[in-house]
Amino acid sequence: MVLHKNSTIENLNYSGENNSLAKDYFMQAEELRQNNKYKESIDRYLHSILINKNNPTSYIGIAIAYKQLKNYNKAILNLQKAEKILPSDFVVQKELALCNIINGNFEDGIKHLRVSIKLEPENVDMQMQLALVHEMIEEEDMALMIYQKIIETNPNYIRAYIQKATLYMYLEDYYNSAKLFRQVIKMNKEYYRAYLALGICYEKLGNTSAAKRFYRKYLSFSSETPTYNEISKRIYKMNTPKTINNYLRII
Repeated sequence: MVLHKNSTIENLNYSGENNSLAKDYFMQAEELRQNNKYKESIDRYLHSILINKNNPTSYIGIAIAYKQLKNYNKAILNLQKAEKILPSDFVVQKELALCNIINGNFEDGIKHLRVSIKLEPENVDMQMQLALVHEMIEEEDMALMIYQKIIETNPNYIRAYIQKATLYMYLEDYYNSAKLFRQVIKMNKEYYRAYLALGICYEKLGNTSAAKRFYRKYLSFSSETPTYNEISKRIYKMNTPKTINNYLRII
């Protein structure tokens, strides 16, 4: 478990006989959770909390166990208790964000994501998560803005280019999508999905020559490539001349 840099198990009120027992229960719970025994770990966390209700470590641990069991309401409830004790802890804010998002509470999820980003401004994963949530709730302009900010501050972070390009494709802005996927190829020539995306973009833009070129490049990676047969048929169709039926007209 990772707490705020100024927080450790040792200095979070685990002194005294009773609290020493609470720590023992907590350590047992942690070991059980690390071994994927989530229900058993919850029992130990509860014992620790019963003895000492003022340590956030048990609340965080039990919340993560509940999250693994897909009981997001209880996970959020325990994380909120941890937040009252450690309002500026990155892990607490991150887990609150993720659990709320999974549970469909997007407004609360975004709120906690923004707090987590303030705590760790250079955490690109949290910034990406924020953009993805805006995509989920159909706030595409906000998502595009966040992706662009990530690209400007982390020019080598390829995932932001891919996600922004994919969003442009979803919005049927094939021109800007193609520009970004070209950047992706410059960064990683082995990212074969970019060639497929470029083929689709250029086909949509009416540039069949470029579309065929990128489709062929996509197919060159492997005959096991997803949609191999479908793309092969597309290329064949593009290469087949269109015939016009000429009917004899009698005047």
